Amino acid sequence: MRKTIFLILLTLILNNACQFAQKKIISEEILKNELQKIRDEGSIPGISLAVIMPGDELITACVGYSDKEKQILMKPDDVMFSGSTGKTFCAATILQLQDEGKLHVDDLLSVYFGSESWFSKIPNAEKLTLRMLLNHTSGLERYEFDDSIAIKLKENPDKVWTGEERLSHIYGKPALHQPGEGWAYSDTNYIILGMLIEKLTGNEYYDEINKRFFVPYKLENTFPGNSRIITRLIPGYSAFSKEFAVPEKVLLDDGRFAFNPQMEFTGGGIACTTSDLARWGKLYYGGRVLSEQALEMLRTPSIHKTNLDDNAGYGFASFVWDENNQLSYGHTGFFPGYVTIIEYIPELDISIAMQWNTDRKNPGKSLHRYLDQIKKIII
Repeated sequence: MRKTIFLILLTLILNNACQFAQKKIISEEILKNELQKIRDEGSIPGISLAVIMPGDELITACVGYSDKEKQILMKPDDVMFSGSTGKTFCAATILQLQDEGKLHVDDLLSVYFGSESWFSKIPNAEKLTLRMLLNHTSGLERYEFDDSIAIKLKENPDKVWTGEERLSHIYGKPALHQPGEGWAYSDTNYIILGMLIEKLTGNEYYDEINKRFFVPYKLENTFPGNSRIITRLIPGYSAFSKEFAVPEKVLLDDGRFAFNPQMEFTGGGIACTTSDLARWGKLYYGGRVLSEQALEMLRTPSIHKTNLDDNAGYGFASFVWDENNQLSYGHTGFFPGYVTIIEYIPELDISIAMQWNTDRKNPGKSLHRYLDQIKKIII
């Protein structure tokens, strides 16, 4: 009798395991089919997708090539620059410092930098708060859009940039709007926040986020974007060679990136696998690395209308999408040769990340819209 019961239970367990495995395989194949449609539509070299399901189960799918000349297939452990999604690490550090009582987001910037020589050269410097930097309501111009940046990158691709050198590109330029009275996306805001992190902690920024996030949360495939040589970085293909003074294939034959990505700093400054990015999305937007108060802050959009696609609002390093009676949070990223998107849906506890190794996008369709069919499949 006992033997019969044991055999019945074993059979049920094996059947369930087989059904689960089959379901997972089918899900990956369906996802690949959808990614192939996206790839065909946009002539994209390669696409990597990662989904973290409830219970933290990871599903990955890749199509196309990581190197189209060498016909090397895209793999889940390929590393790409993630662009502005890296701002989430900067905002997470600022919010942890607030949780530790070392600052408050409504502090005036002058409290920390009022005596610095560069401070008075920033438009409306005395009125700026940390909150305005976090949610892009400061009115500061984008330093990286200065025409001389590309010239400097071409003349000295190994250049190591300081915070003040980046900020010098907005000296003398008028504010885009009065502090707190409008919205304009600007990497300059996060450059200043990165400088603040280094001032308050006494550590280099990447050492600080390595200690706070990479190591404790085992983000072993997430790397500082501060060197021309990045572990397992695959080639990206840029449609903006002239604008950024880079070759179309932004990874040179010797494995070096076309210029030192260190210039991006806390405006992005991260290279990672799509799996690590999806995992981090759940940690950050799901509040696993912050207090409840900090989570509420990062998820709360500015009162000012943005110019982001799909009517997204903007919190702290957080696009806020409110569609079909469902809230979700995330960010997009651009770096020469690569585009990225991450989205976390709290109601379902699902995190999705997608990366392309090209910066060529369909101007009539946002990255967020490309995830619509993916979400239907996984949900």
